Order: sequence, then C-alpha cells, then structure tokens
Amino acid sequence: MDAGVLNLDTLLLVQICVTLLTTALLVASACYADSPPEQRWWAAGNVAVSIGMVMCNVDGLPLLVNNILGYGVIAFGIALVLRGLRVYCNNTLSWTTIGIITGIALVVMAYYTLVAPSLRARLCFSGFYYAILNWMCAFAIARRGSWRVSGIAVAGFVLLGVALFLRGTHMLTHSDPADAASSLVMALSTLAVPLAQICIAFGVILMVMWRYAERLRRLSTLDALTGALNRAGLEMQGKRTGLRAQRGGRSLAVIMIDVDFFKVINDTYGHPVGDEVLRHLARLVRLELRPHDLLARFGGEEFVLVLDGVDRPSALKVAERLRARIEYEMVELDKLSVRYTASMGVVCSDQHDYDLIRLISAGDAAMYEAKRAGRNRVAAG
Repeated sequence: MDAGVLNLDTLLLVQICVTLLTTALLVASACYADSPPEQRWWAAGNVAVSIGMVMCNVDGLPLLVNNILGYGVIAFGIALVLRGLRVYCNNTLSWTTIGIITGIALVVMAYYTLVAPSLRARLCFSGFYYAILNWMCAFAIARRGSWRVSGIAVAGFVLLGVALFLRGTHMLTHSDPADAASSLVMALSTLAVPLAQICIAFGVILMVMWRYAERLRRLSTLDALTGALNRAGLEMQGKRTGLRAQRGGRSLAVIMIDVDFFKVINDTYGHPVGDEVLRHLARLVRLELRPHDLLARFGGEEFVLVLDGVDRPSALKVAERLRARIEYEMVELDKLSVRYTASMGVVCSDQHDYDLIRLISAGDAAMYEAKRAGRNRVAAG
C-alpha cells in the first residue's frame, strides 16, 4: 500500500464527512426533552469540532479564521466533549478550564501565524495538543471502569489520540509539509481519524443506552416510595443470596417487619405521614444492612430483611436492636411528630432450609405471633 492509493485529499474529505455524520447522529440522539445533560454536551462539542474543521480546511477564508479561530473552535469542542464525559462520570469540568483549553490553542496558533509564521509548527502543535485532549477524554471514562460499556468509546478516543500524535510527530521530523502530505504515515493517520470518530460516536451512545437500561432495571426492581427492593427484586436477588449462602455453608436469616397500627396512622395523620413512616423505617433498617444483605418492601407496611451468614441468635439480636431503635425514634413531617412501633418475626435456614419462599412464610407466621402477643416485639419461628 502506498500514499498514492490513500489520496490525502480524498481521506480529508472522508474525515470531514464522517465528522459531520457522527455529529448529526449525536445531535439527533440529544434532541428530545429527557436527554441526559452529558448527551447534550457531546452533541454541542461535536458541532463545534465540525465547525472548526470547516473553518480550518475551507480555502479563501481570512487568515484569522483559517489559521487561528478554527483551531480554537476545535479545542473548544473537544473540551465540551470532555465536560460531557466528566458529567457522565458524576463530575464536571469548569468553564474556566474550558476557557484555558481553548485559549491555549488560540494563543499558540496566533503566535505561529502572526509572530513566527510556520505551517509546520501549527500542524505539529495541533496534532500533539488534540491528541492530549482526546487521551484526557479516554482517561475520564476509563478511570470509572465498566469496560464492557465504555470500552468502545475509550478505544476510539485512544485511537484518535494516537493518529493525531503520529501526525504531529511526522510533521515534526519532516522538513517539508508538502512532501509530508503524500507520505504513508499521514495517509494512514488521516484514515484512522474517521474510524476513531465512529467508535467514539457509537461508544458514547452505547454508554447512554446502558445507563437508561440500568435505570429501567432499577425501576422494575425497586419500590418507588422507600427505595427498597420490591417483590420482583426480592425474588431475583433473594435466590442468588440464598444460593450463595448455601454454597458457602453459611446460615441465612430472614426478619419480617410490620408496622403496628399502620392503618390508624394513615387515618389519624393522613397518607403523607404514613408514607414518611415507611420511608423512615426503611432508613432505619438500612443502618443494619451489610453489603450482601437485602431489604425489600413485601407489601403495604410489611418489609423483609434477608441476612447472609447470620444464625438465629444473631438475627434475634439484630431484630431486637432494630425494634428498640424504631420505638425510640420520632417521625417528623410538617410540624407533626409521630411515634410508631413494629412487630418482627425471625427465622433461619438452620430450621427452615434455604428456600426463600419457605423462610418468608415462616417469618410471616412468627411476625403475626408477635402481633398476637401484644405487638412491638420480636418472635422467633
């Protein structure tokens, strides 16, 4: 393969077309009311990069636009993309930093255009500078992990940075830009740029799709009021927890929790106070949770706590500690102060095997035994 096959002008045209197409793709995906902010930053950044590339490559434009402003607009666009990536990773990039990134490009390009004119210096700097910015984009999402989701985008940013860095290195070591334009290195680097842009565009869209899928999964398995698992989530995760405990030879305890006289609370203070009681109970129970434990709202005012590696005596201690804390705490809402209590039933796999349905059924029976015994107490099943 030689440089004649890879005609540089054709490749530059392909690069600009791919940039415009990927930009249109990102803009279209961001043009709806509920699009996440990072998607809008990516779209805006790609629009700026496209405008900057047109400003740098269209002949007949003023020198200020062609050699200075165009490069600054490209740097500004990459900075916006970087901001979007950091927003995706629950961070941000200040406007001061974006201004500095843009200002560096403008100042250097102005120097090599007006003070010490040098096409070679401009091409070398732009290659190195844009490579660093793209590697910063790759690092921003790589440090977050989740390679299965972000790997394509990371690879695209890395490839784009490598292509631009090789272009800058080639221009640095080649004395005549006109000869460099026909070199195989320049042609290959120009070919790599649109391939990297396609990877980046599809990579960031994949990241957004994964985030939406994760939100939908959470919505389908979580109780909207308390943030605890719902019954579907409990069934799905509870089976895994039970199997993990069984394979590890550990005990599995279940604590059934039911708010005493919850209907009276709703009738006396109203449903908003009743909802706050349920949220308050969920917060208190979470204080007892370890990483592999589960909390689920089983229905109405009834909750399930699944404890991995906890035997019956230890589970009874946890339940009694939780019962006392609930009795002591006060729920406050709109200048109302409400106390409530809870009855609990405790069962363990040591007596009822590891089947979660059986454990919940036995725990439910123990909990109603606690209610029949006077409420605000713990019963073992």
